[in-house]
Amino acid sequence: MSEANKRNARQFVGAGLSRDGLMPFVSRDKPAPTPELTKVSKIIIAACCLSFALAVCSCRQSPTTVYLKGDAMGTFYTVQYWSKKAHEPQRLDTAVKEILNEFENQLSNWRSDSWVSRFNAAPANTPIHLPEHAFEVVSLSLQLAERTNGAFDPTLSPLIQLWGFGTESKERIPEKSSIRAALQKVGYHKLVLDRDQRVLVKTDPNLQLNCSAVAKGYAVDLVAQELKERSIAGMLINIGGEVYAAGTKSDGSSWTVGIQENLPNGQTLRSNRTFPLHDQALATSGHSQRVFFRNGQRYSHILDAKTGHPVEAPVASASVVAPNCALADGLATIALIIDGDSMKQLASEYDGIEYFYTPWNASRSDTGSHSISYRNQPTS
Repeated sequence: MSEANKRNARQFVGAGLSRDGLMPFVSRDKPAPTPELTKVSKIIIAACCLSFALAVCSCRQSPTTVYLKGDAMGTFYTVQYWSKKAHEPQRLDTAVKEILNEFENQLSNWRSDSWVSRFNAAPANTPIHLPEHAFEVVSLSLQLAERTNGAFDPTLSPLIQLWGFGTESKERIPEKSSIRAALQKVGYHKLVLDRDQRVLVKTDPNLQLNCSAVAKGYAVDLVAQELKERSIAGMLINIGGEVYAAGTKSDGSSWTVGIQENLPNGQTLRSNRTFPLHDQALATSGHSQRVFFRNGQRYSHILDAKTGHPVEAPVASASVVAPNCALADGLATIALIIDGDSMKQLASEYDGIEYFYTPWNASRSDTGSHSISYRNQPTS
C-alpha cells in the first residue's frame, strides 16, 4: 500500500473513533450522542435491519428461470420459463418430449409409420381421417397455398426429393426432364379437404404431402399451449430457430431474440441486433442452412412450385413476427418466394404481422439490416 493510501486509511479509521479512542463510530469533531439520539439511532437501525431482512426474504422468493433442452424433429429445442407456481422441471421436460414425439408420429416425413407417410402411401380417392395436429397443419398449409395461388405448395415432396433436400439427402442438379416429370406430380389443388368430416383425399396417386414449411412452427405452438395450461406465464420456446415468447422474464424485462447473419460463402455471424417479443412468434427462413453449390451457383432448399427450381437468393433470409409460430413459419418461407407487393398483400390479410429481410452480411451492409418491410398491428 502506498504512503498516500495509508494516510487515507488512517484518516478514515480515525474519523470513526472518539478523541480518546474509546467511543466507536463517533467523529472526533462531533459531540457524543445524547441518550435521546441514541434511542432514535437504535430505532433507525432496527428499521433498517427489518427492511434488509424483508428484502432478502423477497429475493429468496423470486421465481427462478428454468432451462430445458433436447433434440426433436431432426433439430434441437430449448425452453426457458419461470412461474410463481412450483413445477417439476423433469416432468415438464418429459411432457415436452411426449408432445413433440406425438407430433412427429403424425407429420414427420422421416418416419415410415407416421400419419403423413401412410397418407402418401394410400391410393388415390381414398378418404383418410386427419388426427388433430395433421388437420391443423394441413388446413393452414392449404390456406397459404390458396392465398398465394400455389407459390406455397405442401405437395412439393417429389421436387424436394429430386433435388436432394428430402429424406435421401443426396444433393444434385436434376435433369430438366426429371424436373418436368416431378412437376406433374405436384399441385395442392389435387388435395381435397373436408373440414367438417376432417378427412383428406388426394386425387393423384403420385401426390406426396410435405408440411415441413409450417411443421416446426406448429410444434412451437404446441409446447407453448402446454406451458400455458400449466399456468406458466413467462416462457421462451425455440425449436430449430423458430421461436415463441409469452409474458416477460422473471425480472420483468422483455424476452429478446437475435437473427443469425450469414455470409454468401455459408459462414455465419452472431447477430448484433436483438428483437423483443411480447406474446409473439418469430420464424426465419433462409438460403444458408440447407444449400449446396455447383460451379459457383447457390442452390437452396426453397423451391419454386412453378419452375421446379430453387428460388434466387438476393437476400440471406426473411423473418416474420406473428401471433403464432405456425403462421410465422409459413409466411417466412413465402417471403422468399413471392415478390414484395404480393407479400405485402398477403401479410395484410392477417393481424399482427411484421416481416423483414436480412441482407447477406447484414452487419456490413449499407442498405440497413433487419429493416421492417411491413408491419400490420392487430385489430383491437
